[in-house]
Amino acid sequence: MYYEIIRADGSTKFYKIFTTMLDDFDRQDVLDLYRLVKERFEITSPEGYDRLLWGDLITLFEPIHVLLMDTRITIHMMVEKKYPLTPEMLSRMLSRKLEVDCECEMAYELLRFTRSQLKK
Repeated sequence: MYYEIIRADGSTKFYKIFTTMLDDFDRQDVLDLYRLVKERFEITSPEGYDRLLWGDLITLFEPIHVLLMDTRITIHMMVEKKYPLTPEMLSRMLSRKLEVDCECEMAYELLRFTRSQLKK
């Protein structure tokens, strides 16, 4: 599977890796791609490679929390969304002394949410 980019001039290029695509894009290209993909998936949910592209673009443009576990698991969490984390994962997050890299209300909200879910 590949990302197929068709430019306004009709030229087409295929990319297997998102970062390779970004190497060929300038800032305006990336902003336009984000706008187009966001408009396309306002009503429907992306699937397959579209979902990967959407996730990569969200990571670039929207606020996220990145949860790094000591088992080398990385979870990118959107600020506005609640996640169905398992009790085991919540327990591991708290027992491993979940830390935040900056003080902000969203980080505290994530900690409060984690504790409240664990109590349920």
